[in-house]
Amino acid sequence: GQDAPEVKGFIAMAGAARPLDEIVLEQVTYLYNLDGKITDREKKNLEKLKKQVENLRASKPGDKIPRNDLPLNLSVKYWISLNEVKPVEEAAKLEQPLLIMQGGEDYQVTEKDFENWKKGLKGKKNVEFKYYPKLNHLFIESEGKSSPKEYYVPGHVDKQVIEDIAGWIKKVSK
Repeated sequence: GQDAPEVKGFIAMAGAARPLDEIVLEQVTYLYNLDGKITDREKKNLEKLKKQVENLRASKPGDKIPRNDLPLNLSVKYWISLNEVKPVEEAAKLEQPLLIMQGGEDYQVTEKDFENWKKGLKGKKNVEFKYYPKLNHLFIESEGKSSPKEYYVPGHVDKQVIEDIAGWIKKVSK
């Protein structure tokens, strides 16, 4: 942004706007519930993840917490540095145009994130929001409930997304 005034604008496609530990817990819960039932193994894994998230949220810089007691087996130092990044707050400082895009069938970065972008950037004249109700995390149309299986099916980014990006780039490049 201010460090790169030559940059004409920024696009966030399915941009996370919450702490990753919150998103990971939400994603795993969603995936375990996809088939309508949670197995004993999934229940055990989910309880372990909840405990790991609690450990993380109670941690402070310098704490010596074993990685296997934290989400994704990542170090406390990594998690703390990651959670110091505040994308919405950083975006709010930008003077360049911003395009924030979100798929309604995205289970990885959800409508909650999109709402956080809208709330944090409310009233900013340089921001445009685009919401695509039927698109998943890859901005490809989802067939029913989005799942990881969709990522193995060849597809194309939705035509409207491409047109919206191209139109936005033309507009901000003038």
